Amino acid sequence: MQRYMLTIRDLFTVRDGVVCGGESFVAIMDGQMEVDRMRFTGKTVPGGDGYCRSYVGKPGLTAQLVSGPGQIDFEIDATA
Repeated sequence: MQRYMLTIRDLFTVRDGVVCGGESFVAIMDGQMEVDRMRFTGKTVPGGDGYCRSYVGKPGLTAQLVSGPGQIDFEIDATA
């Protein structure tokens, strides 16, 4: 098994000029097949470190933002 670190940044929406929390979904992919889906809600400020979540799965997985605001990084956890 491989340990990954998923980081989501810029998770927010703007309503009437006010920065508010958002909701995003991230698909964990094994090639072209989705094997898991993660939901993120809340707010990470622009330019901040974002929110990190650990994920354990087989080697070679990737992640893609399916819906909602934000940007993601999905990398092998070098500390594991």
